[in-house]
Amino acid sequence: MTGAGERYHLVGIGGIGMSGLASVLLAKGARVSGSDLAENREVRGLRRAGAEVHVGHDPRLVTGDLDGVIVSSAIDGENAEVMAARTQGIPIVRRLDAVARLLRGHRSIGVAGTHGKTTTSAMVATILRGASRSPSFLIGAHCPGLGGNAHLGSGEWFVAEIDESDGLLVSVDADVAVLTNMGCDHLQTYRDFPAIQRAFRQYVGRAKQAVLSIDDPNVARLAEMLDNPLTVGIEPCAMLRATNLTHERFHTAFDLLARGRRITRVNLPAPGRHNVRNALCALGAAMLAGIDLGDAARALEGFTLPHRRFELLEENGVTVVDDYAHLPEEIEATLNAIRSGWPDRRIVAVFQPHRFSRTQRLGREFGKAFTLAHSVIVTSIYPACEPPLPGVTSRTIVDAVGRETSAEVHSISDKARAIDHLKRTIVPGDFIISFGAGDIWTVTEELACFLEAGNFVTA
Repeated sequence: MTGAGERYHLVGIGGIGMSGLASVLLAKGARVSGSDLAENREVRGLRRAGAEVHVGHDPRLVTGDLDGVIVSSAIDGENAEVMAARTQGIPIVRRLDAVARLLRGHRSIGVAGTHGKTTTSAMVATILRGASRSPSFLIGAHCPGLGGNAHLGSGEWFVAEIDESDGLLVSVDADVAVLTNMGCDHLQTYRDFPAIQRAFRQYVGRAKQAVLSIDDPNVARLAEMLDNPLTVGIEPCAMLRATNLTHERFHTAFDLLARGRRITRVNLPAPGRHNVRNALCALGAAMLAGIDLGDAARALEGFTLPHRRFELLEENGVTVVDDYAHLPEEIEATLNAIRSGWPDRRIVAVFQPHRFSRTQRLGREFGKAFTLAHSVIVTSIYPACEPPLPGVTSRTIVDAVGRETSAEVHSISDKARAIDHLKRTIVPGDFIISFGAGDIWTVTEELACFLEAGNFVTA
């Protein structure tokens, strides 16, 4: 997939991963068209860059001069454009397979894992750019510090976030494979957790070198099966290790040790132990790419978290943050980061469960995840194109939080009513955070606007 002179049509082009891929193909000289169901920022940006983007799916958009039709994992095989490509014998390529082909033309760093892969990918790209390596990158969220989520650089390295949701990561051949952790998710693709483990093991096994975060016990067991992986973590046995952690609001600092030798003090503009682990993965990948660890650590000081990753919306006597976390371990880690950086604040969490299938499988596990919250609002489930499942509601999570924690728990299905509740009940010093992969960010965004307009007096 060289791009120059080729023509590709992308079905679902407005998604964050598909739009990034489209922009890289455009930069490589390909002609790009695509379709999606609605206008958004990504669609408008691609049009400005020269892509022909249509709203709505239409089989007439698929013509015989195409070199390929690239399909989002959110698109099923009955889509009209996919069926038109099949009828005409045009190659149909899934998004991650297209990414895998792109990576073969570069030296590549692939970042995979159940949690943290977006942030870690952004950290790696930040380090390589800071070291004047002009990297290319494809990341699953807008990254303010990088000017977007995708870029074709002039250097040899390509950094790509490798998503496991559709199982296609097993076809990726990375020069450096990073694995942040392994957890139970995407059970619509995998039969069970052992199947997820096998997929991650196959992904790592295809790489020339591996960076494994062994604070995760599942990754630690995988490390024991491999020849000479670079292990990273806070655990004492990690080859690349963080010690002497300190937390101060949105910043974390730690001493970086390589095989027991202190390298430098790292000042990371991101909160929490989970981001220290992400940073260690990024530092390890940079080291394998030939970057001096001291230089890499200094480059990280200029890092900015991606969109919806602990994103500060307002600080006006009340702190308002939005976060993409939607799995129990992610929520627990983020609440731990708040408690470490803001030890005396009352924490109010607003959670929108994501997918009926995920709630059915993991609903009861969310209880203890909210242990550090003082108040928890749980909304209705964001379906993400899934049909409802009989008997599956957010009530399972409400009951689990009430059973496992001492937090006040409020079941408020409607986002507008959740906003009204927050406006009535917030007090000076509150730390309010929204959690979810759907549209829960609209709640904290409206609350931030309310606070910014001076409607709430904290004195």
